[in-house]
Amino acid sequence: MKVIHNENMSGVDQLFSTSLEKIILDNLGESTFSKIQERLFEKHGISITTSMEEFEKIDSVLREFFGAGAEGLEKKFLDNICSIKSKKDKVEKRFTITEPTISKSILQAFSDDEMSRILNASIGEPWTASEILEKLGIPKTSGYRKINSLVKRGLLIKTGHDLTENRRKVDKYKSLFDNVNIDFNNKVTVNVQFTQEVMTNSSILNTVYCQ
Repeated sequence: MKVIHNENMSGVDQLFSTSLEKIILDNLGESTFSKIQERLFEKHGISITTSMEEFEKIDSVLREFFGAGAEGLEKKFLDNICSIKSKKDKVEKRFTITEPTISKSILQAFSDDEMSRILNASIGEPWTASEILEKLGIPKTSGYRKINSLVKRGLLIKTGHDLTENRRKVDKYKSLFDNVNIDFNNKVTVNVQFTQEVMTNSSILNTVYCQ
């Protein structure tokens, strides 16, 4: 079995996109939101929804509207989703998830025994779905369903593929996280460290935190 090169990953952008779009609408109001949407399409030919995974493009439009103030606005938007827990460097940044829907999704995944084991097993080296299930001894019927659910949530990301002997491509998967810590003191808090690849390929995190 030949291993093919990894593809770029944008797992964080997928995880954050729906919530971030709503936060931008709530903070700017429908009128300004619509004007930004129109300018995005005029300048880049994309919608705000699409721009969540090409955040540098909405950043350029926000700077047209708000000048240098766009940087503060973007940090405000993202603070509604996560806050930096550690700022040592780009790779070591740790985040506290503050958006309830995203936090709940992560909690539900790690509360499910099979999903939790799949995510933990796929930290570091990527595996195909069949390799993950075989490694963990999880039945294929429930296992493939759990893997698909994790991919849909943005917690398990496709990263390259293998090529089988009959030249068929098989996707490989890797956890979005290097580490997840759930703190139950006073209130439930979800702290995460994204993988280096995820940090490097996230349009949102690179645009907002690396300006």
